[in-house]
Amino acid sequence: MDKIYTLVTGSSSGIGKEIALYCASLGMNILHVALPDTGLKDINDTLIDRYNINSDYLEVDLSELDGPEKVFDWVTEKKYKVNFLVNNAGMAGTCVFEESTLKYLDDRILVNMRALVLLTRLFIPLLKKNHKSYILNVGSLSAFYSIPYKSLYAASKAFVVNISKALKSELKQTGILISVVCPNGVRTNPGTNYRIDAHGMKGRLTSVSSREVARLSVDKTLKGKFLIIPGKINYLLYLTSKIIPYWIQEKILLKEFQKEVKVSRNE
Repeated sequence: MDKIYTLVTGSSSGIGKEIALYCASLGMNILHVALPDTGLKDINDTLIDRYNINSDYLEVDLSELDGPEKVFDWVTEKKYKVNFLVNNAGMAGTCVFEESTLKYLDDRILVNMRALVLLTRLFIPLLKKNHKSYILNVGSLSAFYSIPYKSLYAASKAFVVNISKALKSELKQTGILISVVCPNGVRTNPGTNYRIDAHGMKGRLTSVSSREVARLSVDKTLKGKFLIIPGKINYLLYLTSKIIPYWIQEKILLKEFQKEVKVSRNE
């Protein structure tokens, strides 16, 4: 019987790495996709040794125009069967919009939106060959707010949530289940930690660990849950986004995220 794989983008660190680790601990075979020179081989070898699974990896930059197709071509050439696609790769950041470089903006458009869309489109025919398959898209709680100084990032994650909703309906009769996870601040690297800590007590109360996000995301996806928001406080923030008037949200968000800009400029 052919082996089935879970493909995880951005699996060299943070949420993606923890998702790969958790899926491997459940006995899933893993295909890793991440940037070159990010330690992907070591993670791949660790999973094989620790969990006795099949695992392979591809180093590729998804901001390159042919990046998504390189991933698909690699999978098809190796004849790997995939029943779980995790679109985790993404780029965050905080900056004053008019001070951002064109490359900074373009990279986030290419990775956060374009790569996710193309990978999903390319893999749907393969996923449909299974009795049941899954797509997990990694969004953000910021998807439900218009956030100053994170304008493009928040907008890109709103895009992720909305395209996930639409595809959930389109694919309802295909055996493919789609989920989207929307965590608040996740401690994945020093830069992220600084930005979370800039919010003081609020940041500490609402932040979640990569491991917590990974386990909840995978468990809920396998159970068919569409919208996944880690943390009770964060779920409350999601609900308040629907009832608090925008002009009040604007004042609160502007004040809060000015703190992140100051920290980001000092990184």
